[in-house]
Amino acid sequence: MPIQENYRKEAFSKVEKLRDDIKILVEKIIPQLDIEDIEMGVSEEITMDENLWKWAVEDNNYMEIVFTEIMEHHDGAYLKATFRNTLENAYADRYVSIRSSGRVEITYAFFMNMDDISVRVERRPDGRFLAFFKAL
Repeated sequence: MPIQENYRKEAFSKVEKLRDDIKILVEKIIPQLDIEDIEMGVSEEITMDENLWKWAVEDNNYMEIVFTEIMEHHDGAYLKATFRNTLENAYADRYVSIRSSGRVEITYAFFMNMDDISVRVERRPDGRFLAFFKAL
């Protein structure tokens, strides 16, 4: 059964809201960073709305599958999949690994490009948000 278009649009509007909020944060941080650090890549802790992150990324039910891979590892086989919601110059990813033991690992990241700088935002296990800036 195909996905209803309004359901899909709602999912993308959540990501759009997150993108707009992160853009405001990033525009304040970038001028404070050293150009050489950005060339090599630099991480900065950011403060953002946890509820918005959860709503737009972690609890966003609609994402397209962009990558799957079955891998053999020393402790058994596992399936890796990446789900994504893509907007212009930004996307939200959900990474899912399912091990043959039944263990499931899920992580999330948000990416955007601004002024020839790539920005990756992720939520650390302790709940803090970290942004990684790198020149394109």
